[in-house]
Amino acid sequence: MNKFLLAVAAILTAVTLAAAADVQKKDVDIKAPDGVNLKGTHTSPGRPGPAILLLHQCNMDRHAWDGLASDLANAGFHVLTFDFRGYGESGGGKLTDADARRKEQQEKWPGDVDAVYAYLLSQNEVDKSRIAVGGASCGVGQASALASRHHEIKALMLLSGNASDAAKDYITKTTSLPVFGAASEDDKAAAAGIKDALGASKNLQSALKIYPGTEHGVAMFGKDADLQPMIVTWLRAQLGMKVKAS
Repeated sequence: MNKFLLAVAAILTAVTLAAAADVQKKDVDIKAPDGVNLKGTHTSPGRPGPAILLLHQCNMDRHAWDGLASDLANAGFHVLTFDFRGYGESGGGKLTDADARRKEQQEKWPGDVDAVYAYLLSQNEVDKSRIAVGGASCGVGQASALASRHHEIKALMLLSGNASDAAKDYITKTTSLPVFGAASEDDKAAAAGIKDALGASKNLQSALKIYPGTEHGVAMFGKDADLQPMIVTWLRAQLGMKVKAS
């Protein structure tokens, strides 16, 4: 029996290492509609497959997603992350005035997100019929709005943030769109926003996970060890990939 278990463990380890060996990360430059350079990272499984665009929270940059991106790529996903203008390695300049920053998010970011999304779809090994988008905190509004503009998006993943009324209306009307949402209970406004977005969904595959604590967005990954693998498993199921039995 022990020899059998050791053999199974060896096989699983070999499969995991083989998948990891195929994963490729490449930094890319994408032009926004007004010419601003947006820096992104394409994490590829090294073979054709579905894809997801991940939008970071506003106190971080694209590298906040590095762990999840690697796990998703090992599971067969193409993952694209990028720095919003004014963040990380993207151009545009960091705005310190709150009103100016809010105006830029409303007027410039949707076009930036569309440009990055178009880049993802242009990649040869991306299955354009199986696309998802995810966002954390301020990325929630951008991710849900992207889904409402691009109806081919098949799944939406939201962490600790608020979707607009228009996006929630789209979620309600689009019963074919499953939504995964997670937040910390004592992160009051973010939890309320995620509950509202999930409450709008009529899709039976939608899932809501509320954790104790105050962690915001991807900070939940460090405290709630089940969240990251839960997201990978849920996305695999929604995009028609085989899900391993537990």
